[in-house]
Amino acid sequence: MSILLVEDSEDIVAILNRHLEKMGYKNTLNAASAELAFGILGMPGGNINKEVELILMDIGLPGLDGIEACRKIKSYQWYYDIPIIMVTADSSVTTLENAFKAGAIDYLTKPVKMIELRARVGSALKLKHEMDRRKAREVELEAMTRQLKEANRILTNLSYIDALTGVANRRYFDDYFEQEWKKAFRDHTFISVIMVDIDFFKMFNDTEGHSAGDECLRRIAGALSDSMRRPGDFIARYGGEEFISVLPDTSIDGAAIIGETMRTNVCSLNIGFANSKTVTVSIGAAATIPDKTMTIKWLISEANRALFTAKKSGKNQVKVF
Repeated sequence: MSILLVEDSEDIVAILNRHLEKMGYKNTLNAASAELAFGILGMPGGNINKEVELILMDIGLPGLDGIEACRKIKSYQWYYDIPIIMVTADSSVTTLENAFKAGAIDYLTKPVKMIELRARVGSALKLKHEMDRRKAREVELEAMTRQLKEANRILTNLSYIDALTGVANRRYFDDYFEQEWKKAFRDHTFISVIMVDIDFFKMFNDTEGHSAGDECLRRIAGALSDSMRRPGDFIARYGGEEFISVLPDTSIDGAAIIGETMRTNVCSLNIGFANSKTVTVSIGAAATIPDKTMTIKWLISEANRALFTAKKSGKNQVKVF
């Protein structure tokens, strides 16, 4: 910690240094003009002197006076909170008012008395240290707030992800579908839903075991995710061996194409099990332009009807309504 004395009188500098040393402040810096003080402080464009915690500034400096020097120092963000005590033989109201407007927090009259110097310096440094503690606490609180927001973001994301497959869960699907439904209603555009059910999954689980069943679900979820064409296309695990997809701004023809892509991607996994069977999926799709007579549940039920038809018609196929 340093105290900067900006004073052109060598005698006053010697007296102030002697008083400050007796008070325990041995690390002082001296400048005989505002320009020299700026150099010590790293102004302009130099390295900021972070050691300076207090400035004692003579008002009647040669060249740029102490009031203007104070104003210039305070224009630097780093020095905005550095206390400046003006040292002056002119204690007129106008002079002191101008000094305070420039950013000074206190003043000492010449000749400086040690008891006043001790009180003014002690108060200024106490204020500075309290401000530093508060700023450090604010920075700490801001960091904690950012960490809390990030933790909440991660928790929210985790609450939206199906832990087994890594795709979105039913909760996220419900939120996302509602948003896209409102958007399609507002813009009068198509929205499609695709329901996907894994064929013979219970048989696969019974013959291959639950671990293999979990791995099968993960691989199929990946294949379905890879079938999505656009950023807005969305896939989620709907429950058990069922998945559901929302395709914004997509007609039934487009949904049928995506559905067929899903089916072939799953077939290409070639997940075999007992009796030379291969895991496949049945898919049902439905699309509409929402209006006031329709609901989200209605469109899902239409996709379910299409899925039921695909199952009933022999599985491993895509049906649309």
